[in-house]
Amino acid sequence: MEMKNFLLLTKVIMRNSEMDMPDKGKKGKAYKTMGTIALSCIMIPCCFIVGYIVYIMTQALLEANGNTEGLELIVQLMSIFGVVFSLMVIFNVLYFSSDLEHLLPLPIKPSALVAAKFTHAYFAESVMEFMILFCAFIGYFIAAGVHPVSLLAAAAGVFLLPVLPLVYCGIFCLVVMAFFSKVKLLKNVDFMVGLVSVLLIGLFALSFTQLDSLSIDDYIQGIMSGDNIFLNIMGKIFFTVPIFLKALTENSILWFLLFIGIHIICIAVMLLLGNLLYMRGVFMVSASSKTGKKVKKDTAEVYRVKNPSASYFAKECKVLCRTPAYRKYCVVVNIIWPILVAAMFFMPATKNFMDSFAKVFHRGYVMSDIIVLLFVIVLSFFATAMNSIASTSFTREGAHFSFIKHVPIPYKTQIFLKALVSIIFSGITVEVSVFILCIHMKCSVPSTIYFMVIALLSVIMCTYIGIMLDATHPKLDWEDEYGALRGNLNAFFNMALAIVIAMVFCLIGYLLYDFTTFRTAVIFAVFMAILIAADIRVIQVSVRHSVNCIKNDF
Repeated sequence: MEMKNFLLLTKVIMRNSEMDMPDKGKKGKAYKTMGTIALSCIMIPCCFIVGYIVYIMTQALLEANGNTEGLELIVQLMSIFGVVFSLMVIFNVLYFSSDLEHLLPLPIKPSALVAAKFTHAYFAESVMEFMILFCAFIGYFIAAGVHPVSLLAAAAGVFLLPVLPLVYCGIFCLVVMAFFSKVKLLKNVDFMVGLVSVLLIGLFALSFTQLDSLSIDDYIQGIMSGDNIFLNIMGKIFFTVPIFLKALTENSILWFLLFIGIHIICIAVMLLLGNLLYMRGVFMVSASSKTGKKVKKDTAEVYRVKNPSASYFAKECKVLCRTPAYRKYCVVVNIIWPILVAAMFFMPATKNFMDSFAKVFHRGYVMSDIIVLLFVIVLSFFATAMNSIASTSFTREGAHFSFIKHVPIPYKTQIFLKALVSIIFSGITVEVSVFILCIHMKCSVPSTIYFMVIALLSVIMCTYIGIMLDATHPKLDWEDEYGALRGNLNAFFNMALAIVIAMVFCLIGYLLYDFTTFRTAVIFAVFMAILIAADIRVIQVSVRHSVNCIKNDF
């Protein structure tokens, strides 16, 4: 009976959170095409690259009397990402989903409810991880050979290795919600999630600071010496990984059974804590939400709208900055890019290469100029698509979409304001990143201005593409703000298109370099003209298409 309740609950929860996609007509064809592009440009290349890296590292490690250290690196990285990107998701799935008010009155044990919600989060968050692990194991087996128990362990590892990071997230949420009684609980948890994320990513970065150059040979040497801080610490935190690697390398059925058994024990511990602590946290959240906040009484002058467009723009900015989900995944995530660009010039592993490239750049070679230009374009497109501000412009309205229909602001103006928000948040971080790049490359003032203009044009194009995608079929039915971002295919498709466009520009750069004798100034002018013309056309098509979708209620 309990198993039947668990399966039924899981099915209902998963069905309520899925994004319905059109399967007929022009929209259906368009989304099938976008799905093919996303699969071809993101998922397959990513999996292939991971598999190839594991293959190369395993070959080199076998020659140095090593074995699974390259595979271990990939698995531990996946474990870190599982914690960083799933902690707040599981937190909201367990405690802030609107379906709780319908599920709690039912005669269901807390452990069954926790198990169903955990299973939903597991499948929702781990699909890409399944594919990456599968390809990593293929790369390993090609290099090291296949054995019966190793093959069985790998098959189980694809599905079980993502479990422990999510179990950690589930236990963390249960304990925190049971014992933290402050009203601003979500802000406290959000801070702790950020702190844990910084620590885990910092450990990985620290493993690279030990290297003098960025090469597989140097990294392998650091692994074999046993001095890799990242792998040493992660092996203790995610302790199932070393056990799994033992089963894989020793072809041992005992290590394999131990690997399975430990996961069963970990899940049982989480469910036991769920029975003891879950309802306490749920009741606390319910009580806090009913208490509400005191509203400060002000004069009507404070609330009077003096400029509708400015108020609309402020509303969009406040939603992004005040909502924990949007603040973390749409706003704060932009900080990554300036840090990464600056790190390239300071980390020992990349500093020598960047210094050498800067010297080549100053010699005036056309190819080096094109490489910097293409780097700026790729960075701009990727950063804009990754924060998903544009590709969730209409999705963020959710059940309040009628606001767009009835607010006394023209549709074109609303679209412009939504685009402006994305351009500002994305543009600031991209412009700062490009400026850091130009400073360290010692670019001239005209070159710096040119690269920053190119970056802005790229941000504008990617923004309007994202808005057009979201206007076509927004995900308006979601349980919480994390649900608006999680499983939103529009953001995924925007990323795929950004990659395709970046690849097209790289191809154009290669053709201009290889088949012409143009100088740098001419090539720069060609890229500028292409971007301006493309921006104008994309804006026209995006605005017209979005307005038509709003009028037709999507």
